[in-house]
Amino acid sequence: MPSAHSLLLHHPGPRPAFYRVAEHLWGAGCNVDSDGDSRTADDEQWTELTLILRDSSQQRLDIDPLSLAPLVLLIRASEAGLGERAAHFIQSVAGGTLQAHIKDR
Repeated sequence: MPSAHSLLLHHPGPRPAFYRVAEHLWGAGCNVDSDGDSRTADDEQWTELTLILRDSSQQRLDIDPLSLAPLVLLIRASEAGLGERAAHFIQSVAGGTLQAHIKDR
């Protein structure tokens, strides 16, 4: 997803279950399309996650590993506020350090 709205999360620990990220962003019972590498619904070791709000396909969140060792997650969103809310929620559970993503020119 091309986006200028991106952050990096360095050295996170166990992450919140993917559905908790969706519920934090859009509320309990939200209707989302999701994809990622969670092995179970409650997996805390995922490194890839895509969430798209079905009621508004304009609201999309993509999280991918920029590096696995050490773990650095690239958090991109269709809207800056969406990415920031997701990043701060994940950091509040997983720890780590947030950094604005600086692209090579």
